[in-house]
Amino acid sequence: MLSGAKLNPLDWDLGNVPPGVAWGGVDEAGRGAWAGPVVAACAVLDPESVHKWGHVLRSVRDSKKLKPERREVLAAELKALLPAYGIAEVDPMAIDRENILEATMMAMRQAVAELALRPRMLFIDGDKGPRTGLPERLVVDGDALSCAIGAASILAKAHRDALMVRMEATHPGYGFDRHKGYGTALHQERLRDLGASSIHRISYAPVASLQHVDEDLRESLRQSLARCASVDELRHWVESELRPAYGRLKLVWVETLRRRYADRLALLAGGENPTGVDA
Repeated sequence: MLSGAKLNPLDWDLGNVPPGVAWGGVDEAGRGAWAGPVVAACAVLDPESVHKWGHVLRSVRDSKKLKPERREVLAAELKALLPAYGIAEVDPMAIDRENILEATMMAMRQAVAELALRPRMLFIDGDKGPRTGLPERLVVDGDALSCAIGAASILAKAHRDALMVRMEATHPGYGFDRHKGYGTALHQERLRDLGASSIHRISYAPVASLQHVDEDLRESLRQSLARCASVDELRHWVESELRPAYGRLKLVWVETLRRRYADRLALLAGGENPTGVDA
């Protein structure tokens, strides 16, 4: 696990990577939110990008320390100048199924898998590595220490904030454009009034305590699942029925439906999942 004295983050990176190699930084956004996906990003740097764009890279900081307007501008600049980057989302259903730590690791692995240029090594923010298959070095408070991690944090945070602003249009009334899914007083008030939406994380106790659950909906979903006669119909059931209803279901109901789904899938697909359907 790496740590370092107070240096410019780019200088810290250059002091911790072998000369002449490409390296990456990985960070997440939204791990503590009550709603919306967890988003991870990987930002890749190499000697050429440092030579050409060092003046921009030296302005990279932990995304939490940047004003939203500056973060958006810097995210756009990074997308233009980085030799490669990847951004990945893991949605609330997967967060509730796997737990937030494993969902975060999944998002990190997916972000790295998207890269057009494979770095020689990765700096990972935090004290747990996602096991990407590349050499990983864990850096506590890495978004403040490392330029590559700081760039990843900016990409992840800007991407997720923009997504949550759009979520307010499709799930109006919760204030997602203001609190971005985090547990603010406003969010708690709207949850109390509206119940949970389909993008809330119902495994989180503050959300579960304010759900408006629907027993009849649970039974309706059970019956419609039993009527699915093909793998394609199962996939359609997840997207058109389960996801929209998600916030009105107790987590234990979802787990029961998931087991019934798996049994139905095994029956229809011979125990295999050829189309990647995943409830």
